[in-house]
Amino acid sequence: MEKNRQVLQKGGPGFSRFYMLRKNSGKIIFIFLLLVALFLSVAHTQVLARPPLVAVHLDGVALQFDVLPRFQQGTPMFPLRKIFEEIGYAVTWEAEAKRVVLRGSGRVVVLYPQNPLYSVNGVVYRTSSPPFIERGRLLVGMDFLQESAGIKELVWNEQEGILHLEYRNGREDNKELPHLPDGDDKKKYYVNFVEVLLPPGNRTQVGESFDIVIAAPFVKGIYSYEIRFFYNPEVIKIKDIKNPSYKLQEEFYMKRINNREGMVEYTQTWLGYLEEIPPRSHLVVIEAIAFREGAVPFLEGTLKIKLLDNKANYMPVALEEKTLYTGSPR
Repeated sequence: MEKNRQVLQKGGPGFSRFYMLRKNSGKIIFIFLLLVALFLSVAHTQVLARPPLVAVHLDGVALQFDVLPRFQQGTPMFPLRKIFEEIGYAVTWEAEAKRVVLRGSGRVVVLYPQNPLYSVNGVVYRTSSPPFIERGRLLVGMDFLQESAGIKELVWNEQEGILHLEYRNGREDNKELPHLPDGDDKKKYYVNFVEVLLPPGNRTQVGESFDIVIAAPFVKGIYSYEIRFFYNPEVIKIKDIKNPSYKLQEEFYMKRINNREGMVEYTQTWLGYLEEIPPRSHLVVIEAIAFREGAVPFLEGTLKIKLLDNKANYMPVALEEKTLYTGSPR
């Protein structure tokens, strides 16, 4: 008994080991509690940040999906087929062309997976959320639903995760649907989308240099092409026109810039026959400078584009029409 007391006396070896054990145990418990609190905090944050389940109510009735709506990078996306068939559209997947054709009352809509551009009766639009395929279903964003389907009213309840669609008054019973495009209709509906990329907000200031990008990033088989752009030379001046992806010794190009008359022209073609031609990241990049205040339209009449395949056949084109506005510096 006396011996044990001496071992635990302050300053003795037994006391030191006992003291260190108690000290380390306190640290271990503190670290453990800290980790538990951190874990619970992260888990709670994740639960709060997790987006709600997405539902769709059409004319007050909840729709049932075989592939559920979901969030994609924070944006709600919805299965196309179920919604469009419920409002009376015929939905056709053309596997060879990898496109979807929607036929409704007075409308023919054409869209492609991953492509932000689509057409309604031959007019090109852009969706902020490109459609994608999940388990055999194409999912689209709200802006596409509203623009393409003729929805009377679209309301997104973010808190409850419910998309409310009103289409009841938009239905026209017993009206024959448009047929699938054939013959000359193919040139109107089955087209190759060409996009126009302008400065942010489609605006620039006088004195600023900027780029205009003409591209067809989803179009395969372009063997040669010609671009003509007509503009007001009092509003902008063209400094250069080029294709950054041009391949020396494999391709040939010609260009012409006329700032007096307001016209720029660019032609490019492959040298030698190619069986498979992948999409081009760019057709042209136009380097320009804003000269005066005004508007620069990129419309079918001002931007003319011709695409040819490897058999010299014309490839129908639909242009994403835009207008650039130039303003005075603030």
